[in-house]
Amino acid sequence: MLNQIPIEFNSDLDEFHQCNPSKSDSTATPGIFDNAISTKVLCSQLFQDHLNKDDDEFESLNKQLQSVLLTDNYRPSLIQAFSLDMSSYLTHEKLTKNSRRMQQEYELANNKEREYVFNTYIKNNIVNLSLDKYMHYILEKIIEIGPIKFRNIILDQIFTFIKKLVTDLHACKVIQKGLEIMSLYSSESKSQYQQYINFVLEESKFTRRLYTNKIGNQLFQKSLDVFDEYNLEQLLRILDKYILNQNQYSLELSTDQYGCLLVNKIIDIFPKLIDPNTKSLANEIIMRTIQNSSCLIRRQYANYIIQQILEKGQECHKRILLNNYIIKDFVSMSMDKYGSNVAEKAIVYAGNQWRLKLWEEEVSVSESSFRKLVNDQFANYPIQRLYEYLSIEYRNEFIALLNRLHESHFLNHHGQIVLKFSLSNYNIKRFAQKVNLTENNTPIKLQEKNKQFQQIYEQQQQMTSNQMLYQQHLQQQQFMAQQYQWFQYQQQQFISPIEFQQYQAMLLQQSMQMYQQQQQMISPQFQQSNLNQQEKFTFQQSLQSQDQRNQQKQNYYQQIQSFQNMNQKQYE
Repeated sequence: MLNQIPIEFNSDLDEFHQCNPSKSDSTATPGIFDNAISTKVLCSQLFQDHLNKDDDEFESLNKQLQSVLLTDNYRPSLIQAFSLDMSSYLTHEKLTKNSRRMQQEYELANNKEREYVFNTYIKNNIVNLSLDKYMHYILEKIIEIGPIKFRNIILDQIFTFIKKLVTDLHACKVIQKGLEIMSLYSSESKSQYQQYINFVLEESKFTRRLYTNKIGNQLFQKSLDVFDEYNLEQLLRILDKYILNQNQYSLELSTDQYGCLLVNKIIDIFPKLIDPNTKSLANEIIMRTIQNSSCLIRRQYANYIIQQILEKGQECHKRILLNNYIIKDFVSMSMDKYGSNVAEKAIVYAGNQWRLKLWEEEVSVSESSFRKLVNDQFANYPIQRLYEYLSIEYRNEFIALLNRLHESHFLNHHGQIVLKFSLSNYNIKRFAQKVNLTENNTPIKLQEKNKQFQQIYEQQQQMTSNQMLYQQHLQQQQFMAQQYQWFQYQQQQFISPIEFQQYQAMLLQQSMQMYQQQQQMISPQFQQSNLNQQEKFTFQQSLQSQDQRNQQKQNYYQQIQSFQNMNQKQYE
């Protein structure tokens, strides 16, 4: 009998585990394997704790969502709008559409939804959204109609990075919107408004660069529009140093490409100023530009300031500029590349008396000056504009001078263009004159149009009423024909003469009532209107005349009476 191999219940690995000091009561130092096992156990426990923590946070978020969104006024469209894809690979039309949808949904949303959207999508991303071409409109909408606390959060975060954002096209719009809203509701955002005021009124190297910056100067233009009288006076005093004044920084706004826009804004807001100190300060700036107009007219960007005074300035400033400076310098400034633009504006906005004075004293005073203006590459444009505003008498004089120069062969290429223009437009008035004439005659023309519209409306109403009457007349004729057929049928059915006479009397009474109603409906005025409008309305040609209809009704009733007499004779 063979001896069986003894079964080993514990493997080598189990033995090794049991021999570890950690598994026994030994005080020996733990081995490497034992340290690895304990580390694995510790990591798995930490992972399990993190999972439990994430589960708790997820449940709290779900509860928060339910408390915010799952209400009776739940509007999922707002959340859907802010969940739209705004990636750069989309087309401009799609991105614009999504941005507008967000703004529309935000206007219609309730406060809980706005709070959820702000905390989820906007609060931690305000700076990036302000720089985005399409999403900065959302910030403007929140500043305009959103809760006050959200507006203040946006303004605070933007002010933190204002030196970076003020020169960005889209972020600067958000800043301007915030400045406008804060000026209207300064008590709601008092600290934020004061921060922005201090930034605008700060005289630093950075703000001086903003005066001539393409984007940054828009903030100062908005400030000139929305500041109150006290802050506006301070801002004007700062800008006054750099407008046709010597300063240590050699900064001149009037001749700068973007700095001249600030001077134009001062001219634009001058009529709105109330405070005497602020108004006198703005008046000093405008008068200084008028006194230096001969130099500014010939500058590439400064000439727009003079054009602004001619177009939108006060009448007192305009008269001083025209009578004391432009008319004396008209010939030389018209021959300048930029001055010719100012000369055209002066002719358009000066008035008839000034134009006649200009023609008599400067243009036609001598043949040499007229020839110089007509043959110049720039001055021929103001001369053409002047010709458009002259009366027939002065136009004849203008063309006579041109013909004299043409016969003497003193007209160059530009002079030939002026001659062709004057001959082709001899009987054509300036379009602006037509506009002014129509503006003066607008009340009369509006009354005439209203009368015409009223006549057309009355004719249409009369046509519809005539059509309705004609339809009613046809319906009554059909009804009477049906009644006559029914009368014949009932005559055959009645056996007793008494019953037939009763039915006949009732039928006659009904027909008489219908006849009276129709006579009231077809009034003499209706008959006269049919005769008067017969040529205008074609549908009346199909209507029979009133006499014919009355004759038909009389014949119809005579037939009924004759038929009644015949039946009575038969029964007798």
